[in-house]
Amino acid sequence: MRTVCAGIVLLAAAALTTAQDPVEPQPRYGITPRVKLYPQSTPKETLKTALELIDKGEYGYFVAHLLDPKFVDERVADRAKLFEPPAEAELTKLRDFQQANLDKIAPEDRLPLDPKQFRARVAARANDRAFRQVLKDIEEKFTDDPQSLKDLRKILREDKFPKLQPTDITSQITINDRTLFFKKIDDRWYMENRQTEDKKKDN
Repeated sequence: MRTVCAGIVLLAAAALTTAQDPVEPQPRYGITPRVKLYPQSTPKETLKTALELIDKGEYGYFVAHLLDPKFVDERVADRAKLFEPPAEAELTKLRDFQQANLDKIAPEDRLPLDPKQFRARVAARANDRAFRQVLKDIEEKFTDDPQSLKDLRKILREDKFPKLQPTDITSQITINDRTLFFKKIDDRWYMENRQTEDKKKDN
């Protein structure tokens, strides 16, 4: 009898665990995700959230949490290569100043002397500047091409998103020759930055 009761308790506990809200995703580029405020459980929700963020000028959240993470990370890493030399020069100069004025700089505020730790600080600064540059690039893209935003609003307004199956991890919708791609990672949908195969062949 005790074994049966224990089994029921374990099953109930498992059911409760399954029914709980998914674990909050991790911050990206210093930006904490707010999945309840900015939902993206379907492609339509993701597009609606994206347009809301763009209208607010919150490109940081849009890029960090709604665009395909792989695309963003690759773009930031590429930009960071350009920012590493000036970041290293700046931090080296600052570290030298701190070492010459140890009595004025608290130990916890000093840049590390250890080469690996110092390189990590250089990389962090370069990545931060690279991310901000990517935000600027994307904002300028929307500014230079206002039609793209109009098309996104039309896609959302006409609401012809394909019906999703539980196993779907990609989705796309096309209106007036503009195709919008989405991909699912865990329980969230992201916008992909890619073109149709036909457009790729034309370029």
